[in-house]
Amino acid sequence: MRLTCTVNGEPREVDDVWPGESLLYVLRERCGLPGAKNACEQGECGSCTVYLDGVAVCACLVAAGQAEGRVVVTVEGLAPGGELDPVQRAFVQAGAVQCGFCTPGLIVAVHDLLAHVHS
Repeated sequence: MRLTCTVNGEPREVDDVWPGESLLYVLRERCGLPGAKNACEQGECGSCTVYLDGVAVCACLVAAGQAEGRVVVTVEGLAPGGELDPVQRAFVQAGAVQCGFCTPGLIVAVHDLLAHVHS
């Protein structure tokens, strides 16, 4: 099948997507966006967290077909034009990268948390 969606503000078409393929696989292997990581494949660790229509989801649990016609934002999309998002900048400044594997998912999760905190 062909998957048509918007990823990080750009229209994308991905051909030959099979029904059981995860959104995570499509993003990493077919779209060349390695930010979201494949770790537990069970939605427990959060290393694959992305936005799907503005909702933070574990991309490993989303079938690629579910993204049809929708908007996906990855950790790469939080830094359009190379300008780091304040959350990304804070992680860098605080040295909060640990080994770096789960950092992109944590950044998206913190970004989402801050978007929902009312001051």
